[in-house]
Amino acid sequence: MSTSEIPGTILQNEYPDPKTLPAPPQSSQRQPLPLVTLSELIPGKYASTTARIVYINAIQKQDALGSKMIFSGILEDPTFKVPFISHRISYPLIRNSIYKFSSAYIHEFPTDKSLLLIVTEYTKVDSKNAEDYRDYIWNPKIESIKRPVRSLSLNGIITTVHNNSGLVKRCNKCKSIIYDTCPNKCSLEAGWGWDLRVSSRLYDGSGSIKMVLTKDIASRVLHRNLSELILLASKDKPLTQNLQQESSKFKIKIPESIEIVEAVTENTYSSSYRRNGKLIVSDGRNLVFFSPELEEEEEGHHFSEQVKRLLKTSDLEDRKIIKKLIEKVLDINIKKVTGMRMMQGIYLLEEPISLYRCERAKLYLGFSLRVSLIGEDSGVTVGATPQAYVRESVLDYVKLRRERGATANAVVRNLLTYRNKVIVAPSGNYGCIVDVVTKNAGNQQVSESDNRSLVEFWKQVYGIEISHDEIPLLKVKMMNSENVFTYPPSMCFFGSDSLLIYANVHKFIENKKYTLKAKMDDVIQEILKQDLAIGSTKLKVEKLAACQHSDIQGQLLQEIIQKLFGRNAVAKGSIIFVHDELWFFPNQIQLS
Repeated sequence: MSTSEIPGTILQNEYPDPKTLPAPPQSSQRQPLPLVTLSELIPGKYASTTARIVYINAIQKQDALGSKMIFSGILEDPTFKVPFISHRISYPLIRNSIYKFSSAYIHEFPTDKSLLLIVTEYTKVDSKNAEDYRDYIWNPKIESIKRPVRSLSLNGIITTVHNNSGLVKRCNKCKSIIYDTCPNKCSLEAGWGWDLRVSSRLYDGSGSIKMVLTKDIASRVLHRNLSELILLASKDKPLTQNLQQESSKFKIKIPESIEIVEAVTENTYSSSYRRNGKLIVSDGRNLVFFSPELEEEEEGHHFSEQVKRLLKTSDLEDRKIIKKLIEKVLDINIKKVTGMRMMQGIYLLEEPISLYRCERAKLYLGFSLRVSLIGEDSGVTVGATPQAYVRESVLDYVKLRRERGATANAVVRNLLTYRNKVIVAPSGNYGCIVDVVTKNAGNQQVSESDNRSLVEFWKQVYGIEISHDEIPLLKVKMMNSENVFTYPPSMCFFGSDSLLIYANVHKFIENKKYTLKAKMDDVIQEILKQDLAIGSTKLKVEKLAACQHSDIQGQLLQEIIQKLFGRNAVAKGSIIFVHDELWFFPNQIQLS
């Protein structure tokens, strides 16, 4: 346990003044308080609970009458873990023993909303006989964590690596991350410095939480130190000597304003307006945006309200929409140039290749795009990075198991237990199979608000052909949300962590990856020759050759994604409130 996680350390600065505690119930009015679990404690109230002493220490405090010895430590039951202090040092407390605390006060720290159980002189403490103290051990699940808590261990899958991971700029004054300017409007004289971090999400089957690896832990995981990265960045040197794995960059200038149509969709989750090859995007809530020439065509979708307006580059929210529109413009043009679809979160450069002695897995070769805002007037930078993924579709896996003689029940049971972690197309995001539906894709409606079949939906929205007879369908809960979607089995995939890949196959994959950058650059050059536009607004592109300097931030981000994305992690650390959201800060992490 680190020093910062010992309750006694916290008490030095935030120990509640006993004079501020409300008086306990009068003895004449006192009734036995109902017994509650640690997860049910209400701040500002007296409560009774039964818990195990996980850790205990004696510390010395000063008050008006001089020095005083108190106990501090951590209590735990099957539902939660809470620090405590005890003023009743005459009553012995023993580690790993079970006690009932009657009428203890529950204090809430105002800075982070964490709780502290206070044993006062009026609190009754009784030792409890328990056959096994392990009945009072908390096995934390993300879904049940509603408050900050220290010294816990979480086991899950890293389902997202955010773009603000890697080498970032921090304001020297307020320590906030700087993208264009300091978000707290600190003066330019304050300056900035480099920092290393990893921002991700961890999913444990019950829910997900934002997980941030700070400089020290990120350095250990990546086997790189901040000084080394700062030196490479200052000298404009690449992160790797393998030039075939480097990203290629170009810039797009954004005009001061762009005319679009803004429409309101009453059903936030409706997908009926989505069409492959159409320049239309959503704000993720109830607004959609599209170019004016699509206005008549989109009227058939009965938006409740729509209006033409200008997106201003000076407005932060408008710039986010402009970024999404540029991503969609690039998506449409890349698919036109390659004549291929997007799969596994990458734009394919050739058809998937079947791999030898690897069940029925295939090699997907292509490149990913990263679009980043770089300034109010500068526009966006676009980074393209070669990618190669080994994936096996659930459809191919089911066919293989059936050929080997597996029964339908055996296949379904395996999909719901041992092989329930999947990667969904075309985004490449992780999900968990929660149900298997023995129904054909052609007979399954997308949703109550979208009466298209799955076959029609995938063809119209993504340009991907789905067989009418595909079975079974999979209900997949996305790991970064509570949403459950129905997928055809050919669009759900097992990653390389579920497959045995032989050394000669690895060598073949590396040889294929070596040729990717040249193919990717050819596609990008072809894209840049075209007239990129949002409606009637032309986008000015800075040629690829003018942006060949080393992008160490982009390279490091790709390295982080390759090392962490989709990996199982066992992490120990603390959960605290940041921006009214619970974040997990590990001080130890083990990947598998």
